[in-house]
Amino acid sequence: MTSLAIIVSGGSTNNLIQVLTLLMAAVHSDVKARVLFRDESVFRLTPAAINRQELSAAYVPDAAGVAQRLAKLDLVDLHKLARDIKASGDVRYYVCSSSLAICGMKREDLIPEIDEVRGLPAFLLEDVATADKVLTF
Repeated sequence: MTSLAIIVSGGSTNNLIQVLTLLMAAVHSDVKARVLFRDESVFRLTPAAINRQELSAAYVPDAAGVAQRLAKLDLVDLHKLARDIKASGDVRYYVCSSSLAICGMKREDLIPEIDEVRGLPAFLLEDVATADKVLTF
């Protein structure tokens, strides 16, 4: 089985959609994926924040149009999408322990789909080192 390690730093809605649609394609292609959320992406992993539309600067001028197109593509409920992707294949979601601490958050603040809080060294040594491909967002 091909494997993929993904490091997610950016927390904009469009960045999360890029990650999740890539994961959707991966699981439907029988690719094992391990995802480490760190930096500002951690703020988006709470039940209150995951579905909030926070676009990057390039998308802001057409925010209303983007919102309509995301709804048409069924890409509004990112929490459900993350849950469905995980249920469809070999995907594990991790949150970087130091990023969680820097964000002033605890494990209990996160969506239940997060498998584990892990240190970056463990992710690098166990998941990145054995992955066929490594991507960053």
